[in-house]
Amino acid sequence: MKINYELYISKSTIQLDLKTVKQIFDEYGIVLKSKPNFGIKASGSEIKLRFCLSEYLFDRNDDHTNTLVDTPFSSISKEDIDQIHKIILKQIQKHQISMSDIAINNLCIHIAIAYKRIVSGHHVVLVHSDIEEINQQKEYQVATEIAADVENYYHVKFPQQEIAYIAMHLLGTKLLSQTKSQVDHVINDEILHLVHFVLEKIEEQLELGIQNDQELILGLSLHLKPAVNRIKFGMNIRNPMLQDIKNNYPLAYEAGIIAGIAVKEYTGIEMDENEIGYLALHFGAAIERKKLQSGPKRCLVVCASGLGTAQLIFYRLKSYFGHNLEVVGTTEYYKLKQMNLNGIDFIVSSIPIQESFHIPVIDLKSIEKFIVNQNTSQPILSYFHKDLTFLKEKLGTQERALEFLNDVLLDKGLVDDTFLEAIYEREKVAPTAFGNLVAIPPDHPKNKENLCGCLYVGKTDYLERNTCSNHLFVMCKKRQLGGFAGNV
Repeated sequence: MKINYELYISKSTIQLDLKTVKQIFDEYGIVLKSKPNFGIKASGSEIKLRFCLSEYLFDRNDDHTNTLVDTPFSSISKEDIDQIHKIILKQIQKHQISMSDIAINNLCIHIAIAYKRIVSGHHVVLVHSDIEEINQQKEYQVATEIAADVENYYHVKFPQQEIAYIAMHLLGTKLLSQTKSQVDHVINDEILHLVHFVLEKIEEQLELGIQNDQELILGLSLHLKPAVNRIKFGMNIRNPMLQDIKNNYPLAYEAGIIAGIAVKEYTGIEMDENEIGYLALHFGAAIERKKLQSGPKRCLVVCASGLGTAQLIFYRLKSYFGHNLEVVGTTEYYKLKQMNLNGIDFIVSSIPIQESFHIPVIDLKSIEKFIVNQNTSQPILSYFHKDLTFLKEKLGTQERALEFLNDVLLDKGLVDDTFLEAIYEREKVAPTAFGNLVAIPPDHPKNKENLCGCLYVGKTDYLERNTCSNHLFVMCKKRQLGGFAGNV
């Protein structure tokens, strides 16, 4: 192998690098074929080859530039790339659609790749049914005009399948139309049914109270249609914010996980963690909106021992809950039935109340107990149960560790026999590593009754490591914590 002398590297180094290349190619269904006295060739479908090449170019741009449009090929000048960029802008403005800057940049790179491959004699091959479906979409007309402008500039012919390929990328991009009729074209009944199905699943498991958020319904509808198209056509999508979303918005990300499972159940289409991360952004925004809209809870204080006690309860509640609670007034028990309870969220009473009202009645002792507990600093070990803690266990692998804890929880009746399966099913959807050597597999398994968490700390991400000899795992069930540690 002559090349290793020119690059001053050994044959074993090249073989090791090729192993990494094979792993990358496997994700795209591309194989390396070798032939004596010929060399090595990457073989796969033209579309997958282009997707793989674009992924490399996207990463390369991230490392080299802060600008949105850069030169991805040495054989194509910066001026040529700028021209493609101008063509895209011209057409999306003409058709009154808007795309994100990143989406425009990605489309620019895909068209540049298409031009490069067409010139070298390589063309995409799409299934006839896919072409028929794409041709019927309005994005095909936009793609036709983009291709015509590129043809005039480069003096190269884009066949029909290549135009469909450009349209496929437009279908996989969230095109936010600027007129109501165009929005209605994107959000059809099928997409709305899918969105409501997803939100019902999230509410069933997390009880976030966001299923009727109209802004969320609109955002999800506009997002899911192109997302389904992306997955259907095998298109790759990158989410540069994924790790930040996992670290900073774990609840929204968990909602994204549930949404991904719901989409698969409804359509048979499986979403990867990049898509799930984008869904999480919609749920995170809805959660924040709900916080802003909900305002403080309003309560009425009932006290039987006079105004002085009522005032003491009033100010104690105000001092502890602050802006989160509005105490609208106090009353004696015998006057309670005469009070207008419209707009009141609950009643706080210092005495037992037998009558039933259309709003909850909370015993003052329960609130006082809560306040005392919140003001008392408890050591972290108080949250762990001795009978659920196992130190220095020699279990060898991550799988055996989870099986061990599952067996313990089963024996104690804290979970049922579907628990471990739910953990692995959740893990398949997206890795549960949150960075900083911490993973939680999983927060919420499919079965709502089996809420559980598992915390892991070690030298590397547990998903990439076979041994758990010096790692800490913790499982919890309804605030009962336990687990085991090996050499921690």
